[in-house]
Amino acid sequence: MSGAPLINFDKVWKTYGEGEARVNALAGVDLAIPRGQFVAIMGPSGSGKSTAMNIVGCLDTPTAGTYSFMGVDAGRLDRGRRATLRNLHIGFVFQGYNLLPRTTAVENVELPLIYRGVAHTERRQLAMQALAEVGLIGREHHTPAELSGGQQQRVAIARAIVSRPTLLVADEPTGNLDTARSHEIMDLLTRLNQDLGLTIVMVTHEPDIAAYAGRTVRFLDGHVASDARTAEAAL
Repeated sequence: MSGAPLINFDKVWKTYGEGEARVNALAGVDLAIPRGQFVAIMGPSGSGKSTAMNIVGCLDTPTAGTYSFMGVDAGRLDRGRRATLRNLHIGFVFQGYNLLPRTTAVENVELPLIYRGVAHTERRQLAMQALAEVGLIGREHHTPAELSGGQQQRVAIARAIVSRPTLLVADEPTGNLDTARSHEIMDLLTRLNQDLGLTIVMVTHEPDIAAYAGRTVRFLDGHVASDARTAEAAL
């Protein structure tokens, strides 16, 4: 159905432990995210935001309720089919970059294409295109140790978008960066959202970073405490 949201939580529960140790990380969450939206997820430690993010990224499944991604009930897929869905349609960016240290920038960006079996010439071309999109042409043969933190995060973003995913999941993408580099990365993510129509779901604890998103969802005690359009995106 064309009008269906890209991401849909329908009364999603996620429970860990049993008996007195039982914890409801998510408690009946309803949340819909349309294709092309940039959403910031916020909340204190233990609020459920990381659990929600893991389910959004098809890294985990609900205990009860339904999580649908691209119209597919992802919570009912077995691990292999969920991994296929994730590999084909979701890119990830993490606080710690997660780059291979002895591998050049372009080789790091090529990794998802290697897993897909893309031929060397084509994947090198696609990786260079992705590096151009994040402003790193001229740095493609540098290893992570030869790049600044902001440049390393740009490589990680290029790697996440090289396969043209439907969804980008960003977990504290500016957490290891200073203020100036943080805003450069957020400017980049905003441009990718606008120019590529890339759906972005980002966890952050920083209000000025969340302000770049068009919508902010706040979690508290396993519930959505607030869900609001951002009044004015940061410039």
